[in-house]
Amino acid sequence: MRISSSQMYSNSLTSMLNQQAKLAKTQQQLSTGQRLLNPSDDPVGTVQSLELNRAQDQTSQYIRNADLLDSRLRLEESIVGSSIDVVQRIRELTIQANNDSQGNESRLSIASELRQQLDNLLSYANTKDSSGHYIFAGYQEGSTPFSKTASGYIYNGDDGQRELQIGPSRRMADGDPGSEVFMGILNGNGKFIASASTANTGTGIINAGSVADVQAFNRDSVSIRFSSASQYDIIDDGGAIIDSGNYLSGGDILVGGMAVSIEGEPAAGDEFSLAPSKRQDIFSMVESLAESLESPRNTQTQRAAQHNEINAALSGFDRALDHFIQTQSNIGSRMESLQRQVDINEGASLQIAENLSMINDLDYAEAISRFSQQQAALQAAQQAFAKTQGLSLFNYI
Repeated sequence: MRISSSQMYSNSLTSMLNQQAKLAKTQQQLSTGQRLLNPSDDPVGTVQSLELNRAQDQTSQYIRNADLLDSRLRLEESIVGSSIDVVQRIRELTIQANNDSQGNESRLSIASELRQQLDNLLSYANTKDSSGHYIFAGYQEGSTPFSKTASGYIYNGDDGQRELQIGPSRRMADGDPGSEVFMGILNGNGKFIASASTANTGTGIINAGSVADVQAFNRDSVSIRFSSASQYDIIDDGGAIIDSGNYLSGGDILVGGMAVSIEGEPAAGDEFSLAPSKRQDIFSMVESLAESLESPRNTQTQRAAQHNEINAALSGFDRALDHFIQTQSNIGSRMESLQRQVDINEGASLQIAENLSMINDLDYAEAISRFSQQQAALQAAQQAFAKTQGLSLFNYI
């Protein structure tokens, strides 16, 4: 078969250019560290790489969301912890105020500190995060959650909880609404609240009471009305007398599964009420106690009324402590759960990165060896091309 000079020239040039292209590609792989430079290099690997990159982007978003959650939850936990410290101090002041050795002036001083602690609580409830958002406002994070008006303390937020995606099928709230944290406190002993009528003329002081019989406890409201200094009637919320008894100072009075005791000397007509506990805000509880201590009490009847108010407040602060401690515990549990998910996400991210590396990353030892071989092949092609160019019949004439 006869091969023309032009065909020999073309074949040699094509071979040399192919070797140059291979060498250039290997050189680019070595400089970038990437095996796949174009989809055509490995179509299947390219598709797998795209899918893994999408998964990595999503996992990275989960990790960023978890970081945001952790920051918010740590701030909330800190604020709730500070609130616990304040309520503990308020409880100490309440016990101090309940001592018979306290007079009007000393109780006025206690009330002054109570109001300072109240300001602290209100400040904690209106805490902002690093982005300037109120953490206890629910979805209304741009509005001050709590404010005081002529009618009392009001909540300007809502009950919303913003949730962030922290896993393929896992979402978590980044905090708790202020309506739950600062306004969801059960008054009384948490089951019922015992209170004295403001119209009482005797010196009877009722305690917080307790549930003595869970089966018999029906949460009905009842009253203990004294028909004389030594006898009382139990009256249901319809006004009917359902039981009667002889009064013994400090002795238990049992009704509807509830047990309370009254000390002192109630007068005929004095009345004490037992009603189901209701949710109340911590601010109003402190405000009410401060107002009570700021009011001078000069007679035995007035002092007994104040003791009843202080006892009710003390019981409420005990529930407030329980409430804040439980809230703090719930936040801690959420943070532990979050950390477990973070560990899962980081493990998934590492696995995805390893899989991507197997597909995309260059085997340097193999590439360097290939580069040397291609370099030698190119040199051979160049030499062959040069010799081909020099061939001519005139060399033999």
